Amino acid sequence: MNQSSINQAFKTISIKQGLLPVKVTPFYEMKVREEVEALGNHLGPLHRASFPTQDKISLRAPNEVNDFVDDRSNALGDTNKTSMIRKYADRILFLPTSKCFGHCQYCFRTDVLTENNAVDPRNGQNADLRQLLEYLRTHPEVTEVILSGGDPLILPTSRLEVTMEGIRSVPSVKSIRIHTRAIVYQPDAFTPEKIEIFATHNVRVVFHIVHPYEICTDVSEKIEELRRRGIRLYNQFPLLRNTNDHHLVLSRLLERLDEIGVRNLSIFIPDPINFSAAFRVRLGRVWQIADHLNFISPSWINSTRFVFDSKGGKMRRENYVATNSSNDVAIFVRDGKPISFPDFPEHLDVPGKIEFMLWKQKWL
Repeated sequence: MNQSSINQAFKTISIKQGLLPVKVTPFYEMKVREEVEALGNHLGPLHRASFPTQDKISLRAPNEVNDFVDDRSNALGDTNKTSMIRKYADRILFLPTSKCFGHCQYCFRTDVLTENNAVDPRNGQNADLRQLLEYLRTHPEVTEVILSGGDPLILPTSRLEVTMEGIRSVPSVKSIRIHTRAIVYQPDAFTPEKIEIFATHNVRVVFHIVHPYEICTDVSEKIEELRRRGIRLYNQFPLLRNTNDHHLVLSRLLERLDEIGVRNLSIFIPDPINFSAAFRVRLGRVWQIADHLNFISPSWINSTRFVFDSKGGKMRRENYVATNSSNDVAIFVRDGKPISFPDFPEHLDVPGKIEFMLWKQKWL
């Protein structure tokens, strides 16, 4: 099946299943075209991250759900949108928009974003921001606000400035964090005006760069522009089968981030959600990849955390207790509370080939 047929099949499934449609910026699509020209019938990592594939459509695993992290159970406010989420005592997640520059094929928040996009947006952002500020003023124990979405960089400059000024007007808030993938989808979304806002309000910027080939000259130059303004830069990303599920790919990405002054925080194990099987990795192999990375790299590279998110917060290897062999469900414990994690079936976990994931190394 060619890509055009796959896109059409995915469009049909998207309508029926409430998935996000294909959306890729011209800037990113140019890199995908480079992969296609180089690899022919073999799919490259950036192609898999941005366009649907046959296994994205057809591959299924047991115990997949719509929303594994259960954002709705931690949602706040009285609107019919999930715009405020609180899992931890000292921080709150705010989703000021449901729009993105591109729709990542591995997105774990597809269900919530699709639902939020269906809500009438008129005056919605004003109401969401008012609710956030009212909540912060009455809950001084919340000291950090994390803006995600959607992608906060897609907001107009005026909206972004109003949001930042509003949050900073609450004395108890000490830290603002923005999570964005705009840096690889559309670097020029970081306009001088928005960079000024981030610098003025001492915002931490967390990128979601998943592969070293996403870091081109345009991306690294924009990151340098942010660094010159003294903005603290971080990264976190998921471990994705056939995209970056090899210690050499991770090592190269983390080295490249270190070279351009970006600190990686976490590598996420993909959630067991619907239509995620094309990207998932079995826990045992996750630990093997982590160990290999640890063996071959210095501490400033391998100090990154391997985690998965849940309705009870982030779970690490240290939280693992046991796996129920009858149903292949792993049990983790955090703060005395057990969390079940359906492991990815071993027979489906076919590792990605390094010669395609790092095709520019000319190993073909």
